Amino acid sequence: MNSYKKPEDEIKFRELLKNPIRLFGWVFPFFLLLILALGIYFVKHLSDISFNIQTVDVPDSTFIKKDIEMKRGGVMASVNLELVKSPTPEFIEKGKEIYNANCKSCHGDNGMGDGAAAVALVKKPRNFHSTDGWTNGRNIDEMFKTLQEGITKNGMAAYEYIPASDRFAVISFIRTLAKFPPATDDQLKDLDALYKLSSGATIPNTIPVITAENKLVEESTSLNDLLLRSESKVFTTQGNPGADLLKKSSIDYKKIFYTFIRSNESVTIEKYVTAVLANPISSGYKPTVAQLSKEEWKQLYDYLKTVTM
Repeated sequence: MNSYKKPEDEIKFRELLKNPIRLFGWVFPFFLLLILALGIYFVKHLSDISFNIQTVDVPDSTFIKKDIEMKRGGVMASVNLELVKSPTPEFIEKGKEIYNANCKSCHGDNGMGDGAAAVALVKKPRNFHSTDGWTNGRNIDEMFKTLQEGITKNGMAAYEYIPASDRFAVISFIRTLAKFPPATDDQLKDLDALYKLSSGATIPNTIPVITAENKLVEESTSLNDLLLRSESKVFTTQGNPGADLLKKSSIDYKKIFYTFIRSNESVTIEKYVTAVLANPISSGYKPTVAQLSKEEWKQLYDYLKTVTM
């Protein structure tokens, strides 16, 4: 019996519903094209898909610039080391006042590290009642170092702008809040040798490094302009004995002008001539400059004063 079935002229969808496997022949090309399209998209965008982007909360340290603060210097008053070793009630009370104004917000009323501002700090303030974890130590000289230099990594600011005697008053008050090692003569002696406490110290002015760099650039630019103007004047000067001597004796005008400008305000002609003759070439002159007479040096010196103004 022949089992061959004649192909259907049209799709009988009701028959397809009775036998769903027949649908595979129709949807297979669709899924094949879909998979092929996804594969092509994946290969073309492989670099973008595999690239991992992660937001980093920690800032790049190469873009962080911390500079020195601008501070006015002065003379730091001397410290009574005997009073530091054996503080009076008045001295301790003064330290309490300074502590309340500068330290209490972080370290708290009783030095427990529970001040109002401590909540917002990542590194919690020092609990003076605890004997563990002191970066510099609990001795009086080590506590003074902390106030003098600060502890940047812990967020502890330096208080070197407060007079040394007042800082010792604060330390004296803090040392009443808990039991601390007693102050010794050797500790105070070392502090005195390091910071010149008993004789007073001169605190220099400080300016930010960026400000200093900008000033150096300005001075360098200004000096370079002056050197160029001075050299131009030499080339245009005619009939001046000093100019003629300079042209005859020089091998580097800029060296001559630079040396002269740096020394002109405080160096006499005698000292200037002596300095040049000690090493003429490094000063910008030919060795034959040693043959100039006193009168010729006077003419040359006077001309340099006019040309570098």
